[in-house]
Amino acid sequence: MTSSARLAALSVVVAIGAVAAYAFLLRVAAVRNHPEGYVVAFALATALAALAVIRAPARRWPAWLALGPSSLLLVGGAWFNFVVAQVPVTPTALRVGERPPDFTLPDAAGRQVSLADFRGKKPVVLVFYRGYW
Repeated sequence: MTSSARLAALSVVVAIGAVAAYAFLLRVAAVRNHPEGYVVAFALATALAALAVIRAPARRWPAWLALGPSSLLLVGGAWFNFVVAQVPVTPTALRVGERPPDFTLPDAAGRQVSLADFRGKKPVVLVFYRGYW
């Protein structure tokens, strides 16, 4: 096996490993909240495949086969991570004295509670917690 073929195979392993690791570790908050790691892994896989194309003496088709999917994963992952999944830029903070919009959310027991139920009756303190710990 030539060094170009080994680089192409390593590129495929890194790309598939990144997809599998992200899917397997999706429940881990650090992985789910910071998906930049898989984009970096796709960039590494694309760089390895490009190096395989450059180093191939004659038969370059295995390297091109590795370069295609890894570069598509890189572009698709970067597009999703940095364009689609961005937090909206609209300001949502309330100013002091401004009335909050009405909303309905489940409380800790799972019952639906509306802000309108408490408006004008007693003070309301909202606490948002995340996770299931």
